[in-house]
Amino acid sequence: MLTLDPPITGFTTWNVEGHGFSFSGASVDERVRGSVRRQMITTVLARETATKLLTEIEEKAALPHLTYWIEPVESFGRMQRRDSSATPTDPASPSGLVVEEDR
Repeated sequence: MLTLDPPITGFTTWNVEGHGFSFSGASVDERVRGSVRRQMITTVLARETATKLLTEIEEKAALPHLTYWIEPVESFGRMQRRDSSATPTDPASPSGLVVEEDR
């Protein structure tokens, strides 16, 4: 994702357990547990960028167990605490938090 043009620099990865009907390729440990180890990546992208990324993955690293889904994101932002000495707290903002929305 970092080598895409332009690079996708904001994403989160974590280890997950996959459950399903097929255990072909699963290790003995995974068969006993009843789940296979997988990695999950989450990112917020424009639809065009997601399509481009999926096409590039399919061309360069097609994996038969790769699963994806696309969901709409109504809002995306980062919260940061306000400096109380610089600006009075917005009464509409809980705990003096400012939400900076990316658009």
